[in-house]
Formats: sequence, C-alpha cells, structure tokens
Amino acid sequence: MQLSMTRSVPRPNAGIIDDIEREDNKKGYEPDDLTAFHQLVRHLVVDGDRRAADAGRRARRTLADMALAGQGR
Repeated sequence: MQLSMTRSVPRPNAGIIDDIEREDNKKGYEPDDLTAFHQLVRHLVVDGDRRAADAGRRARRTLADMALAGQGR
C-alpha cells in the first residue's frame, strides 16, 4: 500500500479588499470625484473659448457645427 502526502492547492480567490473595491466601483463616481471632473471640464471649456476668441474664431459646440466646419475645408 502506498501513502501519498500530497493535496491539491486551493484556488486563490478575491480577498475582502477586492470585495470592497468591487462594491465601491458599482456605486459609480462619488460626489468629490464628480465635482473635480466638472471643474476640469469647465476649465477646459473656458480655456478653449479663450483660445478660439484670441484666434478670431468661435468654439464649435454642436455636432452640426463640427460637420459644417469639416465640409468647408
């Protein structure tokens, strides 16, 4: 009779931190994250408008504006 001292290695699974992160990600952006994102977008819009005005142009705001500009070139 032959005795074997081997056993299968258990499959790794996610720990508690992974579970918490997964639950947090399901909630979406948190208010602080969203506020920072909106501030960034507002800054980029103001900067783009200023650059367009300095160049004697108006920033394109709609898809129709963008399509018309693409056809004229």
